[in-house]
Amino acid sequence: MQRIFSGFTSGIEAVPTQFFEELLPDIESLAELKVTMFSFHLLNQFEGDIRFLLRDDFSEQDLFMKGLSEDPEEADALLDEGLSAAEERGTLLKALYNEKPVYFLNTPKGRTGLERLESGELIPDSYLHLNVQTELFRPTIFRLYEENIGPLTPMIADVLRDCEKDYPYEWISDAVQEAVVNNARSWRYVESILKNWKENGQHGSY
Repeated sequence: MQRIFSGFTSGIEAVPTQFFEELLPDIESLAELKVTMFSFHLLNQFEGDIRFLLRDDFSEQDLFMKGLSEDPEEADALLDEGLSAAEERGTLLKALYNEKPVYFLNTPKGRTGLERLESGELIPDSYLHLNVQTELFRPTIFRLYEENIGPLTPMIADVLRDCEKDYPYEWISDAVQEAVVNNARSWRYVESILKNWKENGQHGSY
């Protein structure tokens, strides 16, 4: 039975226009389409100029893999099919590092990353990467702020990063929701809620 989509809960995230104009009309493989689209999503989880993907970044995301197939072996095969097709088309650029494939999106920065990796300037092992514990399907703290509090500035971004070190994401999300309910949409108010919970133990264990 087809699942009925209940609607988006946020605005539309940008996908390169060239994808719709030059890639989408030619992609016939559903595996390639899903891998390509998920590549955009994965790469948006990183910071920094040089971003890359490993096969594990796809295979360790249960929802994505189940979307390929409920059969784990078939899902693995479809993942490899999609990655191979995206590489052959030129959407993803592949290099080997310690005999493991490393993928870059074929953008100016991705091409620079590939060159740096092949020249030995880039060492992938020194970069933080996704793992099975990563919650890719929840809003980032930045989007949470923009959708409920206000525009994001570099100074606020730094404050939010520090906040993530001090409090669990669930606390931050609940505090933002409480601020919205109380019509007190300010980060100062959210922080006061978090500090109160931490000091008085009113939000479960910490």
